[in-house]
This record gives sequence, structure tokens and C-alpha cells, in this order.
Amino acid sequence: MKLPAFWRATAALSPLVLLALTPATVLAKEAAKSAATATTNPQSDAAKAWNFAASDIPVDANIIFGVLPNGMKYALLKNSTPKDSVVLRMRFDVGSFAEADDQRGLAHFLEHMAFNGSKNVPEGEMIKLLERKGLAFGADTNASTGFDQTVYKLDLPNASDDLIDTGLMLMRETASELTIDQGAMDRERGVILSERRARDTYQLRNLVDQLDFQMQGMKVASRIPVGTEEVIKTAPASRIRDLYDRYYRPERATLVMVGDFDPAAVEAKIKARFGDWKGRGPAGADPDIGKPDYARAEAADDFVDPAVQDSVSIVALKPWVIESDTKAKRARQLAEDVGESIIGRRLSKIALAEDSPILGGYFGDSEGWKVFEQIGAGAAAKEGAWQEALALIEQETRRAVQFGFTQAEVDEQLAIRRTALKTSVAGVTTRRSDGLADALIEAADGDFVFVRPETSQALFDAVAPGLDADTVTAAFRKRMQGFSAPLVRVTTKAPIEGGTKAILAALDASQKVAISAPAAATSAKFAYDNFGTPGKIVSDERIDDLGIRRIRFANNVMLNIKTTDFQKDRVYLSLRVDGGNLLATRDDPTKVALMGSFVVGGLQAHSFDDLRTIMAGKTVGSNFGSSTDAFGGAALTSPEDFRLQADLMAAYLTHPGYRADGLALLRRALPQQYAANDATPAAVLGRDAGGILANNDPRTQTPPLAAMMALDWDKLKPAVADSLEHGAIEVGVVGDIDEQAAIDAIAATLGALPERRAAFDPRADARIRTYATDRSERTLIHKGPAEQAEIRVYWPARDDSDLKDAMGLNLLARVMQLMLTEELREKLGESYSPGAASSLSDEFPGYGHVFAASNVDYKDLATTRAAIFAIAKDLRDKPVDADLIERARKPLLEAMTKARRENSYWLPYVSEAQSRADRLDRSRQSIAVVEGVTPATLQTLAKRYLLDDRALVIKAVSDKAGK
Repeated sequence: MKLPAFWRATAALSPLVLLALTPATVLAKEAAKSAATATTNPQSDAAKAWNFAASDIPVDANIIFGVLPNGMKYALLKNSTPKDSVVLRMRFDVGSFAEADDQRGLAHFLEHMAFNGSKNVPEGEMIKLLERKGLAFGADTNASTGFDQTVYKLDLPNASDDLIDTGLMLMRETASELTIDQGAMDRERGVILSERRARDTYQLRNLVDQLDFQMQGMKVASRIPVGTEEVIKTAPASRIRDLYDRYYRPERATLVMVGDFDPAAVEAKIKARFGDWKGRGPAGADPDIGKPDYARAEAADDFVDPAVQDSVSIVALKPWVIESDTKAKRARQLAEDVGESIIGRRLSKIALAEDSPILGGYFGDSEGWKVFEQIGAGAAAKEGAWQEALALIEQETRRAVQFGFTQAEVDEQLAIRRTALKTSVAGVTTRRSDGLADALIEAADGDFVFVRPETSQALFDAVAPGLDADTVTAAFRKRMQGFSAPLVRVTTKAPIEGGTKAILAALDASQKVAISAPAAATSAKFAYDNFGTPGKIVSDERIDDLGIRRIRFANNVMLNIKTTDFQKDRVYLSLRVDGGNLLATRDDPTKVALMGSFVVGGLQAHSFDDLRTIMAGKTVGSNFGSSTDAFGGAALTSPEDFRLQADLMAAYLTHPGYRADGLALLRRALPQQYAANDATPAAVLGRDAGGILANNDPRTQTPPLAAMMALDWDKLKPAVADSLEHGAIEVGVVGDIDEQAAIDAIAATLGALPERRAAFDPRADARIRTYATDRSERTLIHKGPAEQAEIRVYWPARDDSDLKDAMGLNLLARVMQLMLTEELREKLGESYSPGAASSLSDEFPGYGHVFAASNVDYKDLATTRAAIFAIAKDLRDKPVDADLIERARKPLLEAMTKARRENSYWLPYVSEAQSRADRLDRSRQSIAVVEGVTPATLQTLAKRYLLDDRALVIKAVSDKAGK
């Protein structure tokens, strides 16, 4: 579901945001200059349809923008990341806002019907057709319905004419040829009810309450896309057909294709495929969604749920004003964004104070469907501290308006944006096709001009020198003018004494508190850039076929490097330090649990917040935690900042801070996290299933909250001291970096440390994990709605040491998932998203399982259970038919092939290329192994593992079920 409004960023902006949503700007004085310049963009019908013809911001000239005579827009961009693939997106400007009262939920239902029969694709065949061509349902084939748009998505695994033609054919079928058969609709009702049931959580109820309170006068809260149960159960197909005919029309459609294809050839295909499309019957009008009451008095709202995160927010609204996307607008918005981001930064700094009432905060603005603008602040509060949190965000907002910002704060925000733009420009040739396609779909609204990163950078460079503290302060003050009275909202786990009157009284009391100017920000130089004499290499070898170089320094630090061109100016740095969760024991299962929050303890010379200021404008990450057998982590950095990233990781290893403010933040957060542990079926299963499967090994169980709250840095230090000081170290580097530069950086940091142990301790005793000996059915209790339930069936299997068995079980689980989908979703209509998977450990010998899972109505638990066991029996009793195995195999092979062009695929191999060199063969052999799996192979595995008497069933049901 699309969020109700897009909040402008209040911190570092992602490259994609900078690329397409809030590109950098020029000074306001450029407005006069731009008005006098010649036309910047083409004046074609397409330019006008995409609304960039009149803008003085140059559109990305590499994109073919078009509009057919029937009004359908399209955009085509050749892009080769990932190589030999194509991304299709088709958007219809219609969502739940267009529904009448007796159609609530039918825009979403219509989205489902696009997969349930059309003129040339019979019901039930579309997904199978795509699976045979290598697309997986969900991963490569999907759709979404929002308030004002519906988007269909296909990610094609190759750019062949056949696959492109298939994709375009299916999009045309969706656009105009759906059958919307009454029988097919009736069969789909249960699936949509299942989806609605799964989404009926405290988070959704919180959202509906928020929309109802903040957007009174609008029909937002009453048009949540998932709809009402009554309409889903009873609406006839004619009411879906009504929406389809009125709103699935060429003038409301936009097709976007990005990928490794010839744009001219694809444009010809689009014209041929969609040129004769015409709407049926009268066109639907733009829905009237109402407008807020901007004269509304100051008001408050409280939402109470035992699982909700305690939070506070203050927002205000004003009418939206139509404004073209120009250099002048972006100039103003940059200054506004910097000011808003500074408030967000101040709140995050306060959140890290030892006695803070908040866990984090934000300040931002949004626009709602070209009706209103909204601005405001919010914070996640410490449990029971809503009054202090409310006062804090009110006073920080007022402080910014009254006293403005400092130059140091402005410079920090500009540095963040400058680096993001630099990174975006450096990676312009390896931008991902899916991100580009999604951004182009958003651009179809005509609210912004789609530009290249180089354009954004040039505009930024023209304005940044003139953005001083006074300019930003003035822009922010002007931005804050003209809004309605504040709307205050508080979420708590228990009712507030005095309710909304108490909330307004707290706001009033805060507004009367005098405020002072903020303390001047200070920034220190990073203290850890000298670790001694750089280490000497004592061994150096290459694995030519995998492109991996393996090095060992004299201090025994291992370094593995694989250079790639998959992402320009991007490189992963991985650090593994012998230890990890294996250091925990049955008697002390939380012994190293605090390592999960190690980074917030900062360094001896710098707090965690200090590091954020020091590293502003740098592509580095404070990633240092714990995995099963190692401490450390992985960070995505740039070649320019690689040495600094290595410095930071080495500093966490050698000079950890163990600061009290980090521990205090964790203790504020834990009660909030634990409160939601039994709120939904998935939550309670996530809390308890791991311990049940591992025979109640306390190291696999979720610790009691009291045990976690009692943890202390002083207890952690001796538990990890030996690992941090002496444990074996293995470093992995994957990405776009010069080998010698990477070697030099590691030699000067981790390679310069005192001698380490040469190898990782196998810790054989700590790796003993036994599967549940008690296979009796378990029932877990959650506190969600009565009808919500989930069932999981686990079959113990093995570890992943045998590649043929591992890949065979992977494929067997994928076959099972297809069978579950056919039975539970298509035939019985009981589940929206049944699933199956294999989980085979590479760390605990002999440990692993295959499982099937489904979220269902409580009343359908028995039939769902029976269906799962019947499918397991079918897999044991007879070989899988050729079509079914290929529909499971083809998407898997396509995904495996595509993954090999991703740095994230190679990082696990490279990070252990010396300590676990035996696993490198998996990369060499896995595709061939999957290709060699036969129906007989799967039947043999099913007979060995999918046995009824070995299965363990875990159900999650509501505490209200049956009442």
C-alpha cells in the first residue's frame, strides 16, 4: 500500500532520491536568470504529456519519452545493470480513491483479477506462463494498489525478443483484455480475504487512526486499498468491471521499460501493441477526495494498543499550491530541506543522550495528492515518557524557528548531500534498472523532471557555496508560515489519564516554556588513523577462475579481494573476527548478546553521535556486530573512503567505547521491541519457533526482557576481550577498487596490529545443535484478531555440506511452494501467500529443515494442515511432472545466474575464502547441480525427509480464537 504522502528527507538523501525526487538546486536568484533563457527541453507532445516541456531543468536526454495518439505515455531507457535483463512497469492512474462505497477494496481486487484470466491467457495460466520463462511469482511478477495508482511489475530475466514480446502482451492483456469472470472472482475472494486478514495488525489500525485524525474532511481513512470484508465477500464482478472500464484507459496509463534492449526497436513494439487500444464506455472522472479543514482548531488524538511503539507527533497543514518544477523551486527546497534535516539531526543527537526520553526523532514535510501540504515533527518515545517527548519536539521546532541554525550544522548537511551526489554521478553507468523504472513511474505524475545525476550535481555545485546559516534560517522560517493549528498525536501502550485533554494541556505547558539558542556544535578530527607499521605480506595467491586474490599478512590477518565493475565507485569491506555467538553457552545464553548493539557504545575517543558528525559527507558505516562464529560486519563504502572505513573498523576492534549513552539507548528500545513480540502470528512464531526446533536450547530462545535489560558493558568486556585482542581476522573486499589500494589500506590498519591467531577456532562443542526430540504439535498464542492464524510444518533434514542434497532440497521446497500456491491459494482460496523453503545450516553440523507455512483463518487450520501433508505425500509417492519441475527450476536458475553479477552474491564467498575455502566450489558447481536435478532426485529426497512421523507442526492462534 502506498503511503498517504511522501515525506521529504530529513537526513542524508539516497542517490535515487537525489536522482529523481529531490534533485539538487540552484540559488533563488537563478529564477530571474532562468526566466530569460531559451527553451531548455523539447516542446514535443511527449514533453508536454510528461510535463517537462516548460521547465528550465534539462530532462535526461537518454530517455525516450513518448505518448501515443490514444494518450498512453511511455518511457524507455537502455541500461545494463543488471546485464541482459529488462524491467517493465505499467501504471494506471486509479486506486482506492475511485471506489464508491459498494466498491471499497475492488481496485485492489481488480489488480488480483489481472492474474486470473484475459482474452488470450486463460485463468490460472499467466503465472505458469511466466514461470516457464524464468520469472518467479512475487520476486519477478507483482503488482500493487495504492490510493491513487495501480502498478504492475515484470522483471524479465533476459532481453530476448520472445520475453519482451511476452511482457508487452501481458501488459496489454491487463490494460484492456481482462475477462473478470464471476466464477474466477468468486474463487479469488478467499485469497483477498486472507490478505486482508494478514494485514489487520496494530500497525494498520494505527495508520487508519492517524489518517482519520489528521485528514478529517477527506475520504482517506475510509479508502484503505485492502477494502472492507463485506464488499470483498459480496460484490459482483460487474462492480469490478465498472472500475476497469472507466479507469483502465490509455489516457490514464504509463508504460516504463528500462533494461538491456534497443529502445528504438522496443518503441516500435509498443506502438504496434498499444496503438489500437481504446477505452470502453464513458471515462471515469478524477475522484473527489475532499479536503482538510484548514481552519480547524488545535486538536489531539491518542491511539492505544499494547504492541504499539510509544510515539508523539505534531503536524500542521495548508492547501497545496500548484508549482512547476523549476530551478527556482529546487533552490528554495534545498534550503528548506537542509533546515528540516538539521532539526532531525538535533533530535537524533538528543536521542543518544543517556537520560533522553526519546529513541529517535524526525522532522519533515509531505504533500497529499495535490490537495494539502503537511509539515511536522515526531519521535519514538521511551515507554511512559510521552509528555517529555512531546515537549522536546515542540521546543526543538520552536527553537529552530526562533534561533535558526549554525553554519556548522548547514555545512554538515551540505556535505552529506555533496557526497551522495558524487556517489550517484560516479555510479551513473551502473544504476539499477528497477530503481530507474520505479523513479520514472513516479515521474509520470508530472511533478518533477527526471534528470541525470550529473545535472543534479551541477545544480548543487552552483548553489551550495551561497547557502549559509542565515539563508537556510530565512528559508525555513518562511516555510513554516501559513500552516493550520497544530494536530498532536500520541500512541501509547496504555490509556493516557485525561485522554486528549491531557495531551493538549501538555502541549500548552510546553509552549509556555522559554527556550534558548542551541549550543554550538563541535567536531573533532577522527582520532584513529595510525595503527603502527603497515603489515608485510607473507603469502599471496590467486584463484583465477573466480577472480579472487588471497593474501596473508605477517600478523596472520587474512585478506581476500575480488574486484568487480558491477557497481561503479562501490566497494564492500567485510571484517570477521573469530568469536561470535558461539561464545554463548547454555548456562549463559546472553553472554555476548550486547555485541548486537556494540556500535552505539562508540569509541574511546568518540561517541556514536560524534562519529556521525565526523563522518558526515563520507561513505562509511559503523557496522560492527556479531554473527554465529564471528564478530565484525560488512560496510558499503567508496574507493575514496575505503581507508577511512578500514580505520573505523579497526578502531572498533582496538578502542571500543562501551559508553553509557549507548547502553541507555538500548534499554529504552528493548521494552518497545518486546511489546510487539506476541502481537501477530508471525511475531510469536519469530519469538518461539527457533527455540522449539532446537530442542529448547537456551541459546536459540528469545531471552526474557528482564535478562536483556540486566546486560551491561562490564559483563560483555571480559567475554569478548580475547577475541578482540587475539582472535583470527579475515577481511573480504568486493567491488570497484584498485587491488593495491585495498591492500595498502588493510596493511596500514588491521595488518598493522599485533600478531593474531592464525586460524579460527572450530569450537566443535559449541556447534552441537540437536533437532527437537519432542515432535508433538505446538500451539503458540498471539494477541491479534481472533481469526488470524498461521501454521508451519517443519521436517528435520540435514546441514548444507552436501551440495547436491542442498540444491535438491532447495528445488524440492520451490516445487512444494508451487503446489501449495495451487492448492491453498488457487483451489481452496484459503491463503494469500503460502510458502515453503529449505533452511540448512552451514554452521551446525547435521542441523537443518524443510518447512511449509501458511497464514490462514483460524477455522481453516485443519484443512490447511491436511493439504500440506497431502502435498508432502504426493511428493513422496510419485515423481514431479516435467512442467512443474521446470516452473520451479527455471526461475531459480535465472536468479542464480543474475546473482553472479552482484557484489552481494560474492561477498559471503570472498569474506571466507581462506577460512572456509572448501565452500568456493559451491559457486563453481551450484548451477550445474540444479540443472542436473531430476524428478527422481526430488522423489528420493521427499521419501528421505518429508515423512509424516518426523514432522513438527507449530500453530499460532489468537487468544481470542473460538470466543
